[in-house]
Amino acid sequence: MSQDIRFCELDGRRVAYAVNGEGPPLVLVGRFVTHLEHEWDEPRARAFFEELGRRHRVVRYDRIGCGLSDRAFDGPPSLETETRTLEAVLAAADAEPAVLFACSCAGLTTAKFASERPAAVQKLVFFGAYASRDDIPEATRRSLVDFARTNWSLAAQMIAGLLVPHGGGDEITAVSRYHRRAAEAEVAAGYLQLDLTADLREVLP
Repeated sequence: MSQDIRFCELDGRRVAYAVNGEGPPLVLVGRFVTHLEHEWDEPRARAFFEELGRRHRVVRYDRIGCGLSDRAFDGPPSLETETRTLEAVLAAADAEPAVLFACSCAGLTTAKFASERPAAVQKLVFFGAYASRDDIPEATRRSLVDFARTNWSLAAQMIAGLLVPHGGGDEITAVSRYHRRAAEAEVAAGYLQLDLTADLREVLP
């Protein structure tokens, strides 16, 4: 199975998305920093997408500033921009109504989008997602964002260690390299700030 990489536009900027498999649409909502090509080259990630593609048309995309999307980054991201990006991808991929799969920080965009555009959503799947990270002290959140902005290479390694706490040195190095290929320091810091400070608890009911 292969992935088909396509592009759509949002406010004059290019958004890259990939499609694999056949069936009803299942959209993996954008999370932290990604790169469609490098992600597909990772055997375990590819096997997961291929398995989903046996019964679904799987749609993934890179957030603006990341991966194959327009790398120009003109300010801090917002949940409004994130929901509009998701909306643009759904329209371009002819994927409404869709099953939205939200992993980790993607739960923020997914919750906001589903509350505003319920007709565009068939089902929601949350996996390790959250609506707020108020469990992390504000000073710690600020430190993490500043760390990513000032020393992205070391911060990416730290984040990789958090994502694969039982991983070996080679695995952590690979995840860290992937993140650094996916985005520059300012972009990673901007998304990290959004993902750590947004609060969508009020829309959950």
